Parts: sequence; C-alpha cells; structure tokens
Amino acid sequence: MRQLRSGIVASLLVPWCWTALLAQLQLPHDAEPIDTLPIRYRPVANLLELRVGALHSIEVAPAFAYVGGQRFILGGSADAEQHLFAVADSSRAVQRLYWIQIEERLPTQAGSYDYSADSAVSIQGFSLAANFRTYTTPPAAGSDRARAFALVAGQRYQMPEGATRVRLVYLPDATARREIMIVYLEATPAGPADVGSRAAQLSRAGQGLILRARP
Repeated sequence: MRQLRSGIVASLLVPWCWTALLAQLQLPHDAEPIDTLPIRYRPVANLLELRVGALHSIEVAPAFAYVGGQRFILGGSADAEQHLFAVADSSRAVQRLYWIQIEERLPTQAGSYDYSADSAVSIQGFSLAANFRTYTTPPAAGSDRARAFALVAGQRYQMPEGATRVRLVYLPDATARREIMIVYLEATPAGPADVGSRAAQLSRAGQGLILRARP
C-alpha cells in the first residue's frame, strides 16, 4: 500500500522516545521482531476522532460493526494503526468493509508518500488520491493487508475470496510523511471492474462515510 518518493531526508534529531522504541525492537537474529504498539485512537459509536491536518474525524455508517483496531511497525519503516468496520451476512462472511489506516514514516527513515499515479477525487471537501484494485489472491505475508485481514479473521469473520476495493488517501501536509488511508472493500466475483462499476463503488464508499474538517 505504501509508495515512496526518494529524496526527502529524515530529520537528524530523532526523538528520544523513538530511539528507545527502536532499540527495544532489536532482537537476537533468530527471534521474531516485536512490532506491536498500543493504539492511539479509539472509535466511539463508529466515530474515529483523528485531528490530523485539516481532518478532524471520520465517521462510518452505523450499518458497519466495529471489528477492532491494532497498531504496529510496518515493514520496519512506518508506524501504522488500523481500524476496521464490517457488514457481514448471517454466517459472518464479510460483504463490505472499511479499513482506516493512520500511518507515518518513522523519524529514522527517509522518503515520503507519493500517490501522483492515482486519480484525484474530492469527497466532502477533502482532496483524496483514489486507486482501485481487485483481489483474487491472499495478501503478501507481513503486508498491511495481511494484518487487516488477520484482524478480521481473529474476530471470527470470513473475508471473501474475491473482492474489489477503492483506496482513498489523504496527505495532511506538504512533507507527505503522514497519511490517512481509507480502504472500502466489497465482496465480488473475481475479475476486473469496469469504469462504470468503479464510479459506483467510489460513490458507495463516500456514502458510508462522514469526513469532518477541523474547526
């Protein structure tokens, strides 16, 4: 999910808290890395208050049940926090899913997020980068999608084998080292989506959200 543009130099002054955190993550060669962190945001009645850039909060439609949240170091380079909301059928098979991810590059890592190849869309006054994809295979191990799907499965939901998603990304400032990513996913038969169905899915993604600006 993360596309990076080189040439941005990380600050030489790394906050002591991150230095201490990264030191804790250094384990013996054969040990699995400890990369889980306490979550910083907690939704209340499907309202996730963020206060990031101009974005005050994201509210997900009440038809979506809150699945859970988690925070971790992603790929050794970013702090990522996920919150997921799902609509499922009577067998707990997910039909629709919102996956909200708050992510920022670690101070020790150079680079910034680059979504210049995505389409620019406006939803409720916010400029977002939009990208569509059809899932037909399991997520790559260690990816943020793998983390999200594992969280859903851990709550006894079943993810669909075929799904389409639209990814919407908000970059809150010019440094482009932080992002708010909203993924809206729908169960669907495998196969590429046409332009018309993509527009319809984008519309549905916007209808299930309320993006509130900071005062």
